[in-house]
Amino acid sequence: MNAEEQKAWATKVAVLAVDALVDARLIDQTVFEQAARIVEEEICVRLALGDYPPPQAANE
Repeated sequence: MNAEEQKAWATKVAVLAVDALVDARLIDQTVFEQAARIVEEEICVRLALGDYPPPQAANE
């Protein structure tokens, strides 16, 4: 995954995560964009450090 793909994936996951927090009423909708940017940045940092999930077995 190249840097552009990482950023796109991080953005998608961040929006999903923050949406879940809004739905759970843990954060307010008014801070959605700010929260999504923060989560996206954290995901990008983890990816840059090579912190990927372990591969799943094909039959799982």
